[in-house]
Amino acid sequence: MSDDCQEIKVVSIDKEAIKMSAGTQIWVIPFKLSSKPDQDWEKKFFDVQRKDKEATKRNMKIVGDVITVEISEIDNLQKVLDVIRQEAAETNVLCETDYQTKLKVRRDLEVSLRKQADSTKRFKDDSDNLQF
Repeated sequence: MSDDCQEIKVVSIDKEAIKMSAGTQIWVIPFKLSSKPDQDWEKKFFDVQRKDKEATKRNMKIVGDVITVEISEIDNLQKVLDVIRQEAAETNVLCETDYQTKLKVRRDLEVSLRKQADSTKRFKDDSDNLQF
């Protein structure tokens, strides 16, 4: 991955922060990420998560470098982790693709600016040879 688009992975669960949601049979599980994602990554992650028709829909939120997920007692924690890992990997691919697109646009712009500068210089040089 490029420097501007860092790969983010689920690295652990914060066991001390696991808690039961008040008045429900829902557990809040904090999955620790390898680093704090930026807003673009978060948006893409939630877009990927929303598109997943197979996964059981869960409330998720990202705070700092943690994704908190609400699950029930009957959910398979390993399956939840696998889904989150897959969604993070898909998000990383989207971010890298966007970065490469932006890089290409930046390079194309630099080439255009150079061509414009060359044309401007040529016109200025040609204007020196005009006879009035």
